[in-house]
Amino acid sequence: MIRNTTYLAVGFALAAMTGQAAAQSCGDTGYNAYTCPTSAGYDQFYITGATAPNNFIESTLTSWFEPGFTKIIDNVDGAQYYALVGKLKSVAPVPAAHFGKSVRLIKRSTGGSVYGVNPVARDEFLAVLDAKNTLGTCTGTGTARVCPVLGVDGASGLKPTMGVSDVNPELFKSPYNVEFDLQTQQPVQQLSSAETATLTIKAANVLSMGIVATSSVPATTAFTRAVYGDLLRQGGYADWSQVDPAIAPAAGTQLVVCRRVPGSGTQTSYNWFFHGFPCTAGSVVGNDFNSPKRMSDSFGYDPDGDGVRGLPGETGASAATAFTLDPTAGLTVVENSTSGNVRDCLEKAQNGGVHTFRDEEGKFVKVDFGAGGYGAIGVLSLDSLNNRNKSPAAPNACDAVNGKTVCGWSFRTLDGTGTYTDSDSGTGVVPVLSGGATGIAPSKANLNSGAYQFAVELTFQYRTSKLAGLTKTFADDIIAAVSAPAFNTSDWVSALPPQALGANTTKGTRGGNMCKPLEFFY
Repeated sequence: MIRNTTYLAVGFALAAMTGQAAAQSCGDTGYNAYTCPTSAGYDQFYITGATAPNNFIESTLTSWFEPGFTKIIDNVDGAQYYALVGKLKSVAPVPAAHFGKSVRLIKRSTGGSVYGVNPVARDEFLAVLDAKNTLGTCTGTGTARVCPVLGVDGASGLKPTMGVSDVNPELFKSPYNVEFDLQTQQPVQQLSSAETATLTIKAANVLSMGIVATSSVPATTAFTRAVYGDLLRQGGYADWSQVDPAIAPAAGTQLVVCRRVPGSGTQTSYNWFFHGFPCTAGSVVGNDFNSPKRMSDSFGYDPDGDGVRGLPGETGASAATAFTLDPTAGLTVVENSTSGNVRDCLEKAQNGGVHTFRDEEGKFVKVDFGAGGYGAIGVLSLDSLNNRNKSPAAPNACDAVNGKTVCGWSFRTLDGTGTYTDSDSGTGVVPVLSGGATGIAPSKANLNSGAYQFAVELTFQYRTSKLAGLTKTFADDIIAAVSAPAFNTSDWVSALPPQALGANTTKGTRGGNMCKPLEFFY
């Protein structure tokens, strides 16, 4: 709470300075974005939750800013938080109510989708990017600004303005789809019906999720819903030779799973699609859900055999004292906090190197993949086509060194064989299906027709009683922009019906409820 008090005190001090800085507004050339006097209702607009929509939320908002806006990232790995600080345009596509407004918007991805649900309903403090430089420790200028994270989840920092999740809030049920509380060191209690009722929930669009695997898993290996479900099932496959008879048992054929932490929308999408949780749990035929493998199920989780993870000197408090997972021991399950971490896990498993990340408890963990060559699998949203094989620490390193198409992993088809990759070596996306591929590719055409059903309906939510005035209007207009067919031009996302049918609108929707079957409108 001391940090939070400091945070608020500095906020009041900045407010007092607004008068003397009135001649300038946020985003003006040469103005210091750390101390920008933003418009009332637009300062510290805090969106928390899903990693998957980061790219298209950012692209929407940056199209609204005048040139010269600032992007600030965190000093952890540059992938946990970002802030956009600038002045909105006074022309379309900005809604007229926001013409010329000065905005400081912060997006948090740490922990994933459930952090865009539970803390929003409960109006709880969350750690936040120090986008105002209140601690005086931010570095860099221009577009290379980096700031630390301020506060402690549940205790101090900033309360979310709005949340975003890959799936509707009702899917975040115990024990597999809830986050870990750092304060109590226990899984968070799922939302009650009364708590969920405090939220305004709006389905925005549909997003393709996909199976990803490293190049060490042959493109001829068939992935069905049942096969991948069994790869993460307790007691299921542990070696690639069990999955594909063409892969002979040998060193390096043990299974590596680069999954997400519980509570992330990505992991929740896996639990829903491959195991039916929580939609079929407790049904008339009983609970047919098999709990997914966790990091503690890794054969190398406790390498010294003393029953407590970590070797002597390993505390997990820093990268230097990170807990270790030994992938040479056999089955290895890596629980990553962000999608960027998953991509790095896949890259290092294939190409070699040490993958360092933070687990759900905030502890540092590292996996030394040596020279690589491991068969690793995971789930990512298809927007990772545009980040394929780019590590969060060095986003363009893989492109520059090896070429984008040979960097180690690819999306796979569902119920068949083959790869689905981005063939463009620049910033664009040109998806290509490998020759002779079978099954259903995660293409936009298949998403729109309903043929590819490993897709989730992204929702935004905010506490109904909390937002009012221009803050509420700004939230609603962001959601409306993300929901519009004109915005959903990317290959991995589409608007929901009954909006006009076209290249950017899917024919079917679950109506913002992932437990419902698809309902077709056209």
